[in-house]
Amino acid sequence: MKTKNNINHILVIDDDEFLLLAIKKKLELADYKVTISNNVHDAYFKLNMTKPDLILLDVIMPDINGVEFMQLINSQAMARNTPIILMSFLRKKDLYRMGYDLGTAFYLDKPFDINKLPLLIKRNEFHA
Repeated sequence: MKTKNNINHILVIDDDEFLLLAIKKKLELADYKVTISNNVHDAYFKLNMTKPDLILLDVIMPDINGVEFMQLINSQAMARNTPIILMSFLRKKDLYRMGYDLGTAFYLDKPFDINKLPLLIKRNEFHA
């Protein structure tokens, strides 16, 4: 399990290109290594190539949703002990519950203040 001092590399998965690039820039300015992916197929490939310390994952994606992607990577132990923060505009209790049952470390409601994201990660204000 990663501690706050061990989060250096973050994989961000979101189909919103503008938000994806904004998160990347903000986290890189905070000295994190950031890998981005705008679809789950690319993200799956990148997870096979590298082991991020944290995953930021959008729930609403075009092919399979973030929760289904979590099920896939959990079934193959690709992200074992890697905290996953789900991001979504949806505020459904069932979605929260399903994410937490799969091991979501935190649920970030969109829209969120992107300026606070590095601090949330640095403080490790989520549980893994």
